[in-house]
Amino acid sequence: MNTTASEKLTLAEQWQIQRRVVWALILRETVTRFGREGLGILWIIAEPALFVVGVMLLWSIFDKGYTNGISAAEFLAVSYPTLLFWRNGTGRVVKGIEVNRSLLHHRPVRPLDIIYARIILEFTSSAAVFFFLLPIFIFIGVCHWPADLFVMAVGYLMVIWFSFAFVMIMAALAELSETVERISHIILYFMLPISGAFIPTYVLPEPYRDDLLYFPLVDCVEIFRHGYFGSRMLTYYHVGYTVFTLLAATLFAYCLTLVSISKLRSR
Repeated sequence: MNTTASEKLTLAEQWQIQRRVVWALILRETVTRFGREGLGILWIIAEPALFVVGVMLLWSIFDKGYTNGISAAEFLAVSYPTLLFWRNGTGRVVKGIEVNRSLLHHRPVRPLDIIYARIILEFTSSAAVFFFLLPIFIFIGVCHWPADLFVMAVGYLMVIWFSFAFVMIMAALAELSETVERISHIILYFMLPISGAFIPTYVLPEPYRDDLLYFPLVDCVEIFRHGYFGSRMLTYYHVGYTVFTLLAATLFAYCLTLVSISKLRSR
């Protein structure tokens, strides 16, 4: 496909090409990562599911209850899967363009397609684990049916939105600076205690709670928990502020990504 022909493509045709390219990259990444032997693609669910169940079992040993009879196992079954998006996504997407640079010799493949493919694969894995485990936990009595399914879905989508912007920013920064790549795992570890996945905001003293809610991820997780627990757990969040922050973060992520792609092409 020459440049003149590509310029004559309609927006719908360009979208179809990009969709097929991203899908092909997802299939390639899936085979490369999980292989065809053993469980194969089932590891897309099995691997993170083992982490979720393992953390639940570990915390259940020291279970003191969070509030109103909510067990540590139930709390973590709902909260822990939210961190899989930004934690696993960052780990897989950082330096994704660099290690797949040879693919850019194919004209239809763009740097953003590589990022999208890896993000979609990781997010699909994280979401699949939650939707696979939650019905099982409800069946065996660890969890219950969500109090407000709509609010829970909105909170879940906002967690995904935050994770998308965060992963894009981290991937772009890693392409711009090798230092960011080296310390990315440290950043992720430091985010764990302030992610809202392990500690509900209602247990925090008033000044610290308000400060923590400036971090949009906490608001997203709290909205998600409010949809699940309802009146069983006191939750705090600011929807308007969170949406505005996520919009700004997404715009910043794309701008930073374009800068990193320009630098990559100039090498």
